[in-house]
Amino acid sequence: MRKLNRESIHRSGDYMEVDIFPVRKPTSRRSAKAKPTRPVQQKLNERNAARRLTWLLQENFGSNDYLCELSYPADFPYDKALEGREFACFLRNIKNAYKKENKEVKYIHNTELGKENGRPHYHLVISGGIDKKIIEEKWNKRFNVGEKTNLIHMSHLRFTKTGLAGTAFYLTKDPILCYRSYCCSKNLKQPRESQRDGRISGRKLQELRNDKHNARIFEELYPGYVFVDADPRIDLVNINEYGEAEKIDFPYITIRLYRNDTKYILRDQEYA
Repeated sequence: MRKLNRESIHRSGDYMEVDIFPVRKPTSRRSAKAKPTRPVQQKLNERNAARRLTWLLQENFGSNDYLCELSYPADFPYDKALEGREFACFLRNIKNAYKKENKEVKYIHNTELGKENGRPHYHLVISGGIDKKIIEEKWNKRFNVGEKTNLIHMSHLRFTKTGLAGTAFYLTKDPILCYRSYCCSKNLKQPRESQRDGRISGRKLQELRNDKHNARIFEELYPGYVFVDADPRIDLVNINEYGEAEKIDFPYITIRLYRNDTKYILRDQEYA
């Protein structure tokens, strides 16, 4: 069997991300598995988790949906904050509010510990459709704070050329709570994934890696899409005879694009 290059295509909303890499023929003799060191594996897990969450966000949310940060009052007991009962009750009340408005609610949330005092706070991405004041009141009311005190900060999601990669990193950046530290509603749609083998020759793959800033060659390869960036970074590692992790010389490239007929992507902005 000859060696082929594979396109692993991930579509989410109006975005597309493509990994191109060779599919190697397995050897007849099975070699011992080589595992990366723990720091290398952790870094790889964090990057992959952020990518998967980026696709999940882009597939399920739009520019009318909200990004929220919820915090506790300064005098709220630390132990009770760690239990998270207030947030669980808040989320249940929010679901009821959407139900009364006959609106479907989708959400993704995580808990983060503050760097200075270790106090927990929450990040929440939630579908729009109801007045943001209702969401704010549901959280603030739990602590009987005055009208001038707001413990929840909300903004609409901003879809830039690089999508919601920044938001995904924001939701997965706390290593204390592990790389898969977010929770989702059960009604989220999964990103669309497909594979295609043999279309990209070895010479073409090397051309793409050497000319990663040439938007024309990428847009000709994927018509109907606008080129954002290409990353020929090597993420594969092996363990050498001294037990050290080392990179493998392996042709690989990741390409990001978005649909040229999109209506909500901020084309002139790279990051939110």
